[in-house]
Amino acid sequence: MNQMWPDTRLIDLLGIKLPIVQAPMAAATGVEMAVAVAKAGGLGSLPCAMLTPDKVRAGLSEFRTQSNKPVNLNFFCHAAPAGDVAHEQAWLKRLAPYYAALGATPPALPLKAGLQPFGEEACALVEELRPAVASFHFGLPAPDLLARVKAVGCKILGSATSVKEAIWLAERGVDAIITQGAEAGGHRGTFLETNVAAEVGLRARAANRRRRAGPGHRRRRHCRCARGCRSLRTRRCRRADRHGLSPVPRGAYL
Repeated sequence: MNQMWPDTRLIDLLGIKLPIVQAPMAAATGVEMAVAVAKAGGLGSLPCAMLTPDKVRAGLSEFRTQSNKPVNLNFFCHAAPAGDVAHEQAWLKRLAPYYAALGATPPALPLKAGLQPFGEEACALVEELRPAVASFHFGLPAPDLLARVKAVGCKILGSATSVKEAIWLAERGVDAIITQGAEAGGHRGTFLETNVAAEVGLRARAANRRRRAGPGHRRRRHCRCARGCRSLRTRRCRRADRHGLSPVPRGAYL
């Protein structure tokens, strides 16, 4: 099966048959999706950012009763915001009319914290469960936690939404970088250069290759005689006369 792919680094790294990693979308995918992807030859993923440790254990146990394939546990590594009672009180005051209209009771202050980033409890859980792969979004865990995850034999995947983030991940020793922009669920990213692999020395497949130059950009070189002209620069632009400009010579480069 591996001979079907010109580049087998990903499938060799993860121990899978197809170079497909299921997106671990929190609250949107679960065990059934992970099992289906694993049975099809890809890497099944369990989103753990919104789950309690017991639910993670139960989910992984269910996965392992249906498949002996590798599985990926995904966690968030965002910076938890500091509590601000005055700020929260101002928001509740602003929302008070809506609570009243719906007959609902506003929450008490201080508000409960949102999703917690990957920490000691989650790291201990990974050490206990020993998944084949651990992946992280919105950054990477603290160096000591990352070292512990690596020590149990997990392959580490990190998500980048810019070249700068990709280099940051590579410098911290991840096994593979997930590159994606906003159109592919990258959240913070608006574009990602296609030269990430060259910059960081790792194989990075961009889910979104658009650049800020605009929708007319293509990987191949195009004529720029007018906005929106998509003629390849390797052949004469037939619309240049209508644009009031000289056509781009054959073989010209940007």
